[in-house]
Amino acid sequence: MKYLKIGLLALFMMLSYNCENLFGPKEPEDVIYDVEYKVTGTAFTVDVTYVNEDGGTSQESDVSVPWSYSFRRAEGEFVYISAQNQGNTGTVKVIIFRDGYLFKTSTSEGAYVIATASGTL
Repeated sequence: MKYLKIGLLALFMMLSYNCENLFGPKEPEDVIYDVEYKVTGTAFTVDVTYVNEDGGTSQESDVSVPWSYSFRRAEGEFVYISAQNQGNTGTVKVIIFRDGYLFKTSTSEGAYVIATASGTL
C-alpha cells in the first residue's frame, strides 16, 4: 500500500508538471506599440507615402509641413514613411516614434529630395 501511494504521488506530480505540454506551449502576449510618423523641415509641401495601421500603403499629396500620423501596431510589424519635397529648396525630415521614443529618422535637403525611414517594431 505504501508503494501504491508513492507511485500515485509520483504519477500526479508528472502529470501536473507536463500538463502545460498537453495543451501546447503558451502563446506570447502581443506587444502593441503606439507609433507616430512626423514630417518636419523647411519644405512647404511634401508628398508622403507610408505603411498605415492596417499594414497597407497610403499616399498623400501636397501636404503641408509639419505633418503627423499616429496609430498602433504589433511587435514585429514593419513601419515605413517617406516624404518628397515638392519645392525647389528646403529640407525634409521624417521621424518614426515608438511609444514616444525616437525609433528611426532621416533628413534630406534640396529640390524634390526624398527622406525615408523604416524598420521592424
